[in-house]
Amino acid sequence: MPETPGNKAFSFIYSQTKAAVYGIMYLVQIPCLSAVGKEDKMLQADKITALYCRLSQEDMQAGESESIQNQKLILQKYADEHHFFNTRFFVDDGFSGVSFEREGLQAMLREVEAGNVATVITKDLSRLGRNYLKTGELIEIVFPEYEVRYIAINDGVDTAREDNEFTPLRNWFNEFYARDTSKKIRAVKQAKAQRGERVNGQVPYGYMADPNDRNHLLPDPETAPIVKQIFAMYVRGDRICEIQNWLREHEVLTVAELQYRRTGSYRHPRPHPNCIYNWPDKTIYDILARKEYLGHTITGKSYKVSYKSKKTKKNPEEKQYFFPNTHEALIDKETFELAQKRIATKHRPTKVNEIDIFSGLLFCGDCGYKMYLQQGAGTLERKHAYTCGKYRNRIRTGELCTTHYIRKSVLKELVLADLQRVLSYVQSNEQEFIQTANEYNAKAVQKTLTQQRKEFDKVQSRMSELNVLFRKLYEDNALGKLSDEQFAFLTSGYDEEKKTLTRKIAELSQEIDTATERSADVKKFVALVRKYTAIDELTYENVHEFIDRILIHELDKETNTRKIEIMYSFVGRIDTGDKPTESISYFRQISADVKSYAI
Repeated sequence: MPETPGNKAFSFIYSQTKAAVYGIMYLVQIPCLSAVGKEDKMLQADKITALYCRLSQEDMQAGESESIQNQKLILQKYADEHHFFNTRFFVDDGFSGVSFEREGLQAMLREVEAGNVATVITKDLSRLGRNYLKTGELIEIVFPEYEVRYIAINDGVDTAREDNEFTPLRNWFNEFYARDTSKKIRAVKQAKAQRGERVNGQVPYGYMADPNDRNHLLPDPETAPIVKQIFAMYVRGDRICEIQNWLREHEVLTVAELQYRRTGSYRHPRPHPNCIYNWPDKTIYDILARKEYLGHTITGKSYKVSYKSKKTKKNPEEKQYFFPNTHEALIDKETFELAQKRIATKHRPTKVNEIDIFSGLLFCGDCGYKMYLQQGAGTLERKHAYTCGKYRNRIRTGELCTTHYIRKSVLKELVLADLQRVLSYVQSNEQEFIQTANEYNAKAVQKTLTQQRKEFDKVQSRMSELNVLFRKLYEDNALGKLSDEQFAFLTSGYDEEKKTLTRKIAELSQEIDTATERSADVKKFVALVRKYTAIDELTYENVHEFIDRILIHELDKETNTRKIEIMYSFVGRIDTGDKPTESISYFRQISADVKSYAI
């Protein structure tokens, strides 16, 4: 953080005030700290004298020169000179004083609670902690409760004496110092994040820091292929457990274990020796969601809720800093988007323990509910079918719809035929397709915008009416024409409506603003088509690459036909000018041939 005249003035006032207060404290204190009676010495013989040391990253950045080794020398010398026996060190290196979840401190407190500690000694109060409430709780409640004497050498604090009235004030100064230091460090880190520098020091799995520039990432020869394999398996429809099995079979070390072996750091909990190849679900999902694998740098993704807490919260995307194409990508954009699409639809295995090929894509053409697969472990594949989710839950919810029953085999046949039709048409008439798709999209966007603006104007008009009504009621109330009780009664019914309208206005405004951004990306679809010469069989990967959603309409019993709407990625419906793709099936209920066709 750059030093300004204001900062210099603040630092001077702070240091002078602290020195003055500390000076007053030392004037009123008894200079002798070694007054330990024979009884005290006898008690020391069979109990621990806890020598506690702490040094944080903030302390080092703030310029504190004392190391852990230095603190140990000071504490041991003091214990020896003042005849404290059975000394034991408790150390926290790299832990902030505002947090009390420290391994060394907690170990010491466990000994205190067990009644094994007679005296606790620190170099000064700030080593114990910089949170004045929790530090005060330890000194004034916890330690006295277990008859533990506390000494802070440099601050002249000794709870065996009766002159510790200024200790709370010292604790307050220590916390004030911690808050000021934390504020400065946060400002420095934010400035670095805005410049695209990595501030947390963590390198995404699959990369390594450039030896010549720590802010530049290079593919890690050992782990980059693992990231590519995870993405490849996931987008082709493999379940997380199948990915985990592959990692285990190939003895791929977990992220935490690999980091420990490379650095010796315990930043992440080290897995049990028998579990070093057992990857958690969360780790795999975190890898699948990281945009860094596209070659981008994203900083400011999280923030600490308080300088007193280690908990972090995720920043919304608008508060993050995005720097495109800063390093070599491990995953192409199409693969990454396909992975996000699958994550968003929350695919779950069926009863026969496999991911359905149409998982997350099927919706009822009338009510919009998801379609669900009906199959059992012993059911013949030809009997597997989809039904409307609202119809399936009708007894529980009371909501009505029809079955929308369609066999899986029929749908697969229909989708494959329509996909082949589309591929053939685009491959043979690429320029014509691009022109037609762009024209169709422009009309669709304009239609959507018109509908949204009509709805927006309607909602705005109603909001204006309510505002006029509220103003009239308020004036009548102010003039005494309407009592407070009558005013509250008349307006209460409109409050909820106003809240609903406000939310609706915000939603419609957002939809109108982004309508043009949802336009078809015909070039992306053409590029996707070029990847394939032909498709002879449906797979999870090609279905989810080409298709966004499929709408299943109810059977028209008069004509024994149903329509299926297939919405293709980037472009929506595709009309080739040919007859709709058809499929004939034997309907289970009415014993008739049913024609399904795609539009």
